[in-house]
Amino acid sequence: MTPDLNLPPITASSPRTGPSSPAAAASAVPLEVLRPIAAALLAPGETTEAEVVRNTPKNGQFEVLLRLAKAGVPPAEVSVVSRQPLQTGTSVTVQSITPTQLLAIINQAQGNPGATQAVVTRLDPQLFPPASLVQARVLESQPVPSEQARFAVLARVLQGPASGTVLSLDSSRPVTPGSLLTGVVENSGALRITSANEQLRQLDLLQGMRVSLQSQAPAEPMLRVLSQLATLPELPPLLQTSMRQVLNHVATPEHLSNTAGVAQAIRQSGIFLEANLQQLQQAMGAAARVQAVPVDQTAQAQPAQQTQLPPLDRLLPLLASLATPPGVEPLPGADFKASLITLLITLQQHLPPDASRALNLPPSPWQQALQVKPGLFPLPSRAVQAFNDAPDLGSLLRLTAALLSRIQHHQFQSMGQTQTFTDGSTQTVWQLDLPLRDAQQFTQVQLRIQRDQAAPDKREGEPAPQWEIRLAFNLDHLGPLQAVARLYRSRVSTEFWAEQPDTLRLVNQELGQLRDRLLTRGLDVGELSCHRGSPPEPQQAVQQRWIDEVT
Repeated sequence: MTPDLNLPPITASSPRTGPSSPAAAASAVPLEVLRPIAAALLAPGETTEAEVVRNTPKNGQFEVLLRLAKAGVPPAEVSVVSRQPLQTGTSVTVQSITPTQLLAIINQAQGNPGATQAVVTRLDPQLFPPASLVQARVLESQPVPSEQARFAVLARVLQGPASGTVLSLDSSRPVTPGSLLTGVVENSGALRITSANEQLRQLDLLQGMRVSLQSQAPAEPMLRVLSQLATLPELPPLLQTSMRQVLNHVATPEHLSNTAGVAQAIRQSGIFLEANLQQLQQAMGAAARVQAVPVDQTAQAQPAQQTQLPPLDRLLPLLASLATPPGVEPLPGADFKASLITLLITLQQHLPPDASRALNLPPSPWQQALQVKPGLFPLPSRAVQAFNDAPDLGSLLRLTAALLSRIQHHQFQSMGQTQTFTDGSTQTVWQLDLPLRDAQQFTQVQLRIQRDQAAPDKREGEPAPQWEIRLAFNLDHLGPLQAVARLYRSRVSTEFWAEQPDTLRLVNQELGQLRDRLLTRGLDVGELSCHRGSPPEPQQAVQQRWIDEVT
C-alpha cells in the first residue's frame, strides 16, 4: 500500500514545533525563482522568514523581490515571479521546494501581531504521538521537477494541540487545494496519508476479510468427505474427474521433504491463482502478437480477440486437468483453488437448484467476538458438524465453498499486510494453507512468509531482505504447535511454541539435530529455543490498526 502523501520521520536534529493560535490562518503562494538559489542560502525543503521588498506587475504576473532572513547568514535578496500580488512589507515564511521553486506562507492573523504560522517539515512526537490521527486542509499543491512525478503540498492541521500548523508534504499526485486529508502518525514519526480511493480499497479489503472469515472452514473435513465420495462407482464420470483433480493437489510428507516439493506446494496452494491467470493472459497475448501478420483492418483486429481468456467455467476445468506431479513446473492457473472452483461448479450442475441456497456453513460461536484485522495467524479452527458414514454431495458442496472462502481469506490477509512505507522500505506477506495427506489421514499446515526489505541506499546498493516464516500445526499426538524462523543474510534463528508439555520436551530433545542439519546447509545458526503457549502475533503496522479505527 504505497502512500499518496507523506511527511518524513523526525530526526535528532529536527526542530520542534509548538501549537499555533487557532485563529491563525495561512495562504500559500507558489513562487518561481528567476535565478537558482544556492543550497548554502536555502536548501531544498528548508524554510526561513522573508519580507516582501518590492512587488511589480509584469506580463500578467508579478515580479517580487524578497529579503530572506536566515539565522547565521546575512540577509539576501531573491527575485521571484508570483501569480498573485504580494503587498510590500508583508512578512512571509518561505520554503524551498527546488533551487528554482518556493512556496510562501502568508500570515493573515487579525488582532494578533505576535502570532506566527508554523511550517512543519518534521513532526514533534509530543504534538503528534504515534498512531494519532491527523486531519488537515490542503492549501497549495505544486509540481516538483524530478525523474518521477512528485508534488509539494502544504496543508493546515484542523484539530488537536497543533491546530493551525502548516504541514509540508510530499505527494505522488496533485492534490486539490481545499480538499481534506486524513492520516496517521507512524512509529517512526512519519505522517502517512492515503487518498480517498486507497481508503475505500482498504475498507473493501477489510469487508472481504470479514465475510470470508465468517464463511470459511479448514481443508481437513472437506478432504475427508471428498475421499469417501470419490470411490463411489455410481457418480457421473465428470464429477469423479473433478474430485480426483482436487485430491491430486494434496501434498504428502514425501512431497514436502525437499525444497522442490515445498516450492511447488506453495505455488499451487491457490493464493496465486488470479496472478497466474493474468500471467497466462499476457503469455497468450504475446503469442498472438507474434503469430499475427496483419494485412488489413480485419486482420489487425484479430490479435486483440486472441488475447482474451476463455470464459472461466471453460478455462478452469482445463487448467485443473493439468495438475502436475511434484518437481514439474505447472501451467499458470493449474492449482488447488482452480480445482476447487471446478469441483464447486460441477457439483452445482449435478445437484438440484435448492442445494446452492445453503452453500455457507452455520455461524460459529467465535465469529461474533473475533476482531477481523490484517495479521490474524493462524486462522482459528472451526468445529464442523460431524457427518455420518455416508456423507452426501450437498455436504461436499458446502465444505468446498467454505474451503474456497478460507483460501480467499488468506489472500485478503496477504494483501492487507503487504505495504510500502514512507521511507521506501517494504513488507511483503504471503499467507496460505498447505493441505497434507498422511496415508488416509488429512491435515493442513498453515504458513506465513514475511519479507522485510529496507529502503535502497545509493552508497551501499540494495540491502539484503529479512525473512520470517511461521508454521502452525495441530496434530493429534502433538496438539497445537507453532514454529517461527527468522533469516537475515545467512544467519537463522528459530523458536518453537507448544501448548502440551510432552510436545515441548520432545521438540527440545530434537534441537541439537536441527542445529546440525542447519549447519550442513551452510547457515550460521543463532538461537534455537522452545516455549510454552503461543507466540506473539506478527508485528502490526500503524496504518493497519488505523483501518480498524476507521471501520
